[in-house]
Formats: sequence, C-alpha cells, structure tokens
Amino acid sequence: MDTRNKIIPLAEAAARIAAEALTPVQLDCDPLLAPVLAQLGTPLYAFIGEHDHPYLSAQARAELAASLKQVRYVSLGFWPGATDLRSEEAAARRDLEQLVIRKSEVR
Repeated sequence: MDTRNKIIPLAEAAARIAAEALTPVQLDCDPLLAPVLAQLGTPLYAFIGEHDHPYLSAQARAELAASLKQVRYVSLGFWPGATDLRSEEAAARRDLEQLVIRKSEVR
C-alpha cells in the first residue's frame, strides 16, 4: 500500500475530521517518534508544519507520518485546536540525540 495517498490538501481537513471523528495533532515528525503518538490510541489526523533546522523536508516528514497505522490522514500546515505534540517530540528527540552521542564517544 502506498501510504502517500493519505497525504491530502489542508482544505479537506475539516470535513474529514468531522466525518471520521479523528483527533487532530500537530507534529514535527522529524524524525517521527511513534511512541509519542501511540499514547493517544485513537485514529489521528496529523498536521506537519515547517520548523527551524529540520532533519527532513516537510514532504518527507508527511510521508513518514502517513506510514503509521494510527495516522489516517496527513496535511502540510497548521491546524487551530490540534493537540500540539511538538514539545513531546522535541524532548524525546533530545533524549535520543544524547543517547547517540554517549554511545559514540570514544572511551
């Protein structure tokens, strides 16, 4: 299955959220940390916005989000009222970066 079909125009978001009772979430998804999303346990509509110094392009981050089972749709942009998970993602990303640094240090 090509999950990129789950990436739809922002203009279609309101109708899909209402019709399918989806939980809107705002993500960086750079890289996506699936455990952050797994905590929600409901079908999600992910919104991927631009941010400073991303590892991946917005389109690549949208494709990454679309590949997850719990994400029903993805749009590029920001959605008012979406649950903002970006700070949780950033904290988990910092923890992961520190782990990589510690493991790569020469002893």
